[in-house]
Amino acid sequence: MAFGVIVVALAVYLVVVGPDKADKLASGISAVVALTALGAPYLLPPPLSGGVSMSDPDRVEDTGTARAAGGGQANTGLRTPSDDRQAQVTRSGDATANGRGSVANTGINRQREP
Repeated sequence: MAFGVIVVALAVYLVVVGPDKADKLASGISAVVALTALGAPYLLPPPLSGGVSMSDPDRVEDTGTARAAGGGQANTGLRTPSDDRQAQVTRSGDATANGRGSVANTGINRQREP
């Protein structure tokens, strides 16, 4: 419905002002919109780290099975070095660690990378 109203309004405008004046006005509006689009990245605030919103949590859902042996690591959850972001793990699969020094994680592991 709104689209139909816009089309009718445009047709009425073209009939009232004439195509020449409407063409000049449209050219001016297009130039302003183009310059605004070119300047927007410099006028808007920069995105947060990596372009990811800090309000959106890191999520892991329905992961599969992972196995670690001989000092390895198995992770079916979430590993993040950051404490300042929300994190959510849902229905994480099994993680199995066998052997000395092996580590298994099915939840959230907040630890800095070496």
